[in-house]
This record gives sequence, C-alpha cells and structure tokens, in this order.
Amino acid sequence: MSTPSNIDASITNPTSGMADALTTAAERACAWIQQHLVLLIVLAVLAAACLAAVARLRRATRRRWYAGARVVTVLPPAGLDPAAAVAGARRLWWDLPGLAPPRWKRLVAGVPHLAVEYHLAAGEDLAVRMWLPGPVPTARIDAALRAAWPGTLVLDHAPTTSQSGQSGESTSAGKAGLVVTGGTVRPERPEHLPLRVPDARDESVDPLRALEAVAGQLAEGESAVVQILARPAVGRRLRRYRRTVDRMHSGRPGRRSALASFVSVLVRELMEIVTGSKSTAATHGTSEQSPRRLDPQQTEELREIRAKKQQPQWEVALQYYAATTHHGQQAAERVRGIADSLFGAFALLAGRNALARHRLPKPRAAVGARRLRRGALLSAGELAALAHLPARTEALASGQARSVPAPQHTTRRL
Repeated sequence: MSTPSNIDASITNPTSGMADALTTAAERACAWIQQHLVLLIVLAVLAAACLAAVARLRRATRRRWYAGARVVTVLPPAGLDPAAAVAGARRLWWDLPGLAPPRWKRLVAGVPHLAVEYHLAAGEDLAVRMWLPGPVPTARIDAALRAAWPGTLVLDHAPTTSQSGQSGESTSAGKAGLVVTGGTVRPERPEHLPLRVPDARDESVDPLRALEAVAGQLAEGESAVVQILARPAVGRRLRRYRRTVDRMHSGRPGRRSALASFVSVLVRELMEIVTGSKSTAATHGTSEQSPRRLDPQQTEELREIRAKKQQPQWEVALQYYAATTHHGQQAAERVRGIADSLFGAFALLAGRNALARHRLPKPRAAVGARRLRRGALLSAGELAALAHLPARTEALASGQARSVPAPQHTTRRL
C-alpha cells in the first residue's frame, strides 16, 4: 500500500513513479520467464524447425519453377497499329492477375512471376519472348495472348537453361568473353505515385519504337536484352499500398509504419506526463475541424493516384544489358552508349513518378537468371505501357514499304 509520502513524491516527480512501475513490471516478467523457461525453449525450437521446413520447401518449389520453365516467342499479327498494341497489353495485364495462387500456397511457395524479354541483335527484328515458370499453365497464357492480340503466333523457343546466358550469342563468343554493360530500373519516388501513361495513338512516346531504333543501329557482334519481370501483387504489400492511398485521400501522411506510430504515441504520452498538459492532437480531436482546401495541382495528383489504385497491381522489375564481342576502349564506350539508349526508351514515361536506373552487378547473369525478389508496384496500365507487342503496319507486312537508296558507305566499292 502506498504511503502518503510516496503519493506526494509521485505527484511532484512523475518520472519516479513511472520508473518504479517499469522496475516492477521487469521483475514480474523475469520471474515468469524463469518459471516457464523449459516451455519457452520448446516453443522456440519448434518455431525454428517450422521456419526451416518452410524455407526448404520454398527453395524446392522454386527450383521446380525453373526446371519446368518454358520460353516462347511471340510474333505480333500483321497490321498491328500502336493503339491496338497497347490496348491488347492492357487487356492482357488485366486478365493475368488471376494466376496468383491461394493464400496458403503463397505462404509456402510464393507467387510465380513471368518475364517479358525484348532481344535486339544486329540485322534482326526486335524479338519478343516470354518466360513462363513451371506452375503457370501455358495454355492459359497462350489463350490470353491470342485474346489480347488476335492473330498472334506463339512459338516455342529453342531450349535454353534458366541460368545460362541469353540465346542468340555463339558459344565461342561466350568463351572468348563479352564486354557487357547494364543496369536495373526502379521508380525514384514513392510507389503510390503513378508513371505517365502516354496516349496509345502517339507513336513518338512508345518505348518499343525507341528499342527498334536501337536495334537498327547495332553492328556485327553487338546484342542487347531488355527484361521485364512481373508477378501479381497480392497480400500484405497490396493492403499496405491501399491503406497509404486511403490515408492520402483523407489528408493524413501518405505512409506511416507501425513502429513510427508507436514511437509517436509513446513520446506524446511521455510529454503529457512530464508537462501535465494534453497535446494538440488530443485537443484537435474534440474541436471542430475546418474544411480542408486543396490546390488544383494536388487535387489532380490525388485523382491520378486513385485511378492507379482502382487497377490490378503488379510487382515489376526492369533490367537490361548491352554486350559486344569486340574489346577495347572504343567497344566499351559504344556498349555504354547502347545501354544509355535502352534506359532512355523508358525514360519517356516520367510524370508524377519517374524511372531511375541503378547499378546491376553482372547484368548478363542477372538477366539470364530471371529472378524477381522485390519489384516496384505498378498498375496494369503502367505495365502495359512498358510491356506490349511492337506495332506492325500493313505496308511493312505486305512488302509495300517505301524504298530508299542505300547508304553511301555500302556502295562505295561498287
């Protein structure tokens, strides 16, 4: 029982009473741990065994993903205009989130991902390939591709191993060594801010048009690959993203972690005890709030953020590399220029958010591994702007393109 002197001391010095309460709680916790020490050890061992079993099962499942993977080449139909190419991609990425497994299976094996790859080589057209892991039904993907772009041909690619280098490069070149430069691309601002999705009818802002221009400039022995890894965003990350958007819509900070909230509440309570006055946050809860006024620019930004939230979400990682069989300082500089052009093709999507490139160690091996650990959160519309089929006009398909004279350096010796 507290004596009057202790009560007076706790009133005059609130921190001493709090210290006594914390000391008492710590003593009781230590006593409880000593009484149930054996039970706690057994529970810890069981928990560690369960985590090890789940991790081993997940590794075995993901090995089966790569062992049963399939690489297909997607040939766009003749007469595919840019608007139809992007519209078909939007339908494709709206349709495929249904591939996500149920929750119990995600906890054990995770969510399988797809890979869309653009292969560039000297003297060849832009090749579009898709890597499909083992658990993804290939018939489902084939049907989705043909529904998105009627007339599309889906052909099995030559057998390749998931860990080897990309096809299209000779074995002798791989043994001799390549000069390789590459990187990875991630949004430079928070993921709830959308990228600029250009009008599909405007060919000047199509990233694939820039890639086709790069492919036309490649010399003998040069190649490049742009890879887009994507899997449906589900579970905790998707819920956190939606909570962030809801907080912004209500005028609160966009993202606030549980630890930051706990520390903020603890500091506020301590300040109330020390100062003896309530915080402004508590007093504002009882007072009438004035209507919140937003400037037009912020209102437009919130509208675009909400529009992104209403679409299916994907975890996306974009990585690329350029390689050449030549060596020397001039070859290295040329490869760096090609890599810069590859990144510049996707820099056209800068808007509320923008894509920034980062260093990728061993880019050719990373692209060949096709591993997606954690990607950026993009909507189906943003992913469609990144990953779609190149346009094919009727004139090019039927051989009716306008003829142009050959460059002078090709006819100099004639």
